[in-house]
Amino acid sequence: MEENYSYMIEDYPSSSSSSSLYVLNKLLHDLNGILMQHKRSINEFDLPQITGGFEDLTNIPSLIEHELSIPISETDLNDVRVLNDCQFSAFDIISRAIRRKHSAIFFVDGPGGTGKTFLYKSLLVNFRKDGLIMLAIATSGIAENLLPGGRTAHSKLKIPIKFEPLSMCLFSKQSELSTLIERASAIIWDEALMANRKAFETVDRTFRDILGVDLPFGGKIMILGGDFRQVLPVVIGGTKLQIINASIVQSPLWSNVRLLHLSENMRAQNDDVFSDFLLRIGNGDEPTIEGDMIRIPDCMAIPWEGEHSIEQLINFVFPELSSHAYDPEYKAGLY
Repeated sequence: MEENYSYMIEDYPSSSSSSSLYVLNKLLHDLNGILMQHKRSINEFDLPQITGGFEDLTNIPSLIEHELSIPISETDLNDVRVLNDCQFSAFDIISRAIRRKHSAIFFVDGPGGTGKTFLYKSLLVNFRKDGLIMLAIATSGIAENLLPGGRTAHSKLKIPIKFEPLSMCLFSKQSELSTLIERASAIIWDEALMANRKAFETVDRTFRDILGVDLPFGGKIMILGGDFRQVLPVVIGGTKLQIINASIVQSPLWSNVRLLHLSENMRAQNDDVFSDFLLRIGNGDEPTIEGDMIRIPDCMAIPWEGEHSIEQLINFVFPELSSHAYDPEYKAGLY
């Protein structure tokens, strides 16, 4: 079967991955159906058994089928082996909660470059390969694109744009989405700090209702992540106090959160001076000028010597830009 496997699954949805446990089970289920027409069974042959709790593969809702068919990258699978100490500690703590099905809310805190996305992807593939459903959502569209199978939180969970005191997500208990959430082992929500606390409280109320469990988020394991040093929720015309009050940190839900910290900057691994400088800025420890200005060290700056200094800066940051000016893949890789 192994040598013909890739040909046998060619007619399955294009999003299906050959390494997906669901796809293997679906193939075995379909083969068994063919054999039963000839009064035979798959159990009579030296073939794998259908596993993963998907014995009835004929009536799986399309939303669940889509999640189970998300491609699993071999590269992402191997990445689990190269997690640094902080990443592995967070990975282990979260993994144990998922395996034990313990209600938990985690918040992965780390400055940009500390490998939050790397950790999320490792968690996603590690459990998806076993046939579990792991939902990946993000507050921003850019962050969503970095997660395999990712969607924006508002799109995936049908979070309303305008919030009322008792707002609920815009789907019913009888919907496919409700079934998907019930089957999900965990939900990863990237750039969570950009979302208004009312979005989380709306999701919390909805999950408690559809799951019938009076625990935070209906007992569902939530893995939130972000950087306190970056963008807070946008409050149009809001004061500093209103913006702070819109953060999930000010929500009653925050008392249930377990913080997991990432501190090793993977992007600046070979530049401790730059990495430490970023951390001091983010932590508010770098000296300021006139209250809100920070002086960039000379070793990190291109000195101003006239208009040509701008071109010098561009060439330093994007050394191959001129030769890839019309290459969309190169430009996409800059972000």
